[in-house]
Amino acid sequence: MIKRLYVDNYMCFVNFEYQPARLQLLFGENGTGKSAVFDVLARLRDFLVWGKPTGEVFPPGTLTAWQTRPEQTFELEVEGNGGVYSHRLVIEHNRVLNTSQVRQEQLRFEGNLLYDFDGQNAHLFNDDFSKGPVFPQDGSRSGAAFVPERADHRLLSWFRHRLGMIYVIAIDPLRMDVASFGERAAPDPGLANFASWYRHLTQDSPERMGPLFDSLRQVIDGFTGLRLGAAGETARVLRVCFKHRDEQDGPGQEFSLTLDQISTGHRCLIALFTILHCAVRPDMTLCIDEPDNFIALREMQPWLTELCDRVEEERSQCLLISHHPEFIDLLALKHGIRFARTGQGPVRVKPFEWSQADGLRPSELVARGWEE
Repeated sequence: MIKRLYVDNYMCFVNFEYQPARLQLLFGENGTGKSAVFDVLARLRDFLVWGKPTGEVFPPGTLTAWQTRPEQTFELEVEGNGGVYSHRLVIEHNRVLNTSQVRQEQLRFEGNLLYDFDGQNAHLFNDDFSKGPVFPQDGSRSGAAFVPERADHRLLSWFRHRLGMIYVIAIDPLRMDVASFGERAAPDPGLANFASWYRHLTQDSPERMGPLFDSLRQVIDGFTGLRLGAAGETARVLRVCFKHRDEQDGPGQEFSLTLDQISTGHRCLIALFTILHCAVRPDMTLCIDEPDNFIALREMQPWLTELCDRVEEERSQCLLISHHPEFIDLLALKHGIRFARTGQGPVRVKPFEWSQADGLRPSELVARGWEE
């Protein structure tokens, strides 16, 4: 799991250090950097896994507004594969020319170098930590993202694969597509590609569909299942199946609706329980921003309770941002971390503190602004 994130000179982060837990609730006032943490993790993933250009992922506009230093630093520690990986990235910016390039990039496993870019050349090391090839690198991208998967570079390949298992999600039910034109192995941030992701899951993890449907039957009245109906040669339309219950006319009639024909709350519930059953897995990090949007408290509680259990059982990692009272009362005491800023200064984090002597529930304490 991700054990440590250090960020300096990025947006509201200056000399910022954050140590995520296996399950954690992030809360604080607006503008205190909660979503920005998720954004940093997504950018590092895109940079190291998908090989996106430095200037696209870390443009000069991401520098801290009140800083004049041109260097931006990121450090990430990930536990897994029998040890701890540490990645360090230094970006140098030119505000006048609006350019960005890598000045330094290092990847270590248990303190031993796997990859080292010194600003001119990339030095690759084998899995036994012996020196490998040296090749020129211009700093416009991460050289580590393009190292071929070979038998002597499995440690580096595992790290890239692990970062690819960082999902940053803020569900937007209004943008969820009805149709799928192919499989997608990972969800988009807003789950616009939910139909295509679900299409992939039915092939990759069919054994998870039964438990998923069982959970959804508990929270959506009349729900019976999900079905991908043909809509052309390759297109499929995701339909939500129901059974109409009629006490006078017998067992009722079965029917189906497309995603855009059901409520936004039901779309969110289907997405959240799919995440719960299909994305909470070992060596994954889920970052879910405001999962309680569009959903009533009664509907959210079963998902949240089951999430806590599954994260521990699967040895997965889940970071949540929420101000919902149910989340705060259930998670803040053991898993809460508060983000705070003073005078629009740098972000700092500290554990949530609460005592029964206060005579208030944790959510009431937060709502009254007494969590200092």
